[in-house]
Amino acid sequence: MRVGIHTRLRAGEVERYERYHKAVWPEVLAAMRGVGLTKYEIFRDGLELFHYIECEDYDRAIAALARDPDNIKWQAEMAPMMAVAHDYTGSSRDRMPVIFEL
Repeated sequence: MRVGIHTRLRAGEVERYERYHKAVWPEVLAAMRGVGLTKYEIFRDGLELFHYIECEDYDRAIAALARDPDNIKWQAEMAPMMAVAHDYTGSSRDRMPVIFEL
């Protein structure tokens, strides 16, 4: 399954956000792999972030990450930088529908 997510940074947080993502905590990377994420890329356009994720079952994976202590700590670090954050509630308000495929 492929999933597109849209989030947004707060003004003035680009450098800090990119610095964190150049050195994502190993525990967070292990948790992401452990729940079945096989690919996760983030693209930035100004303050807009576009996340591309590949996994077997996104709903199951995101629910597991929402309970993972290392991911919870990581998200707490990210929260002050985000104007619109990744939705871990399962209601998927941040998902982007696929409108074209080649």
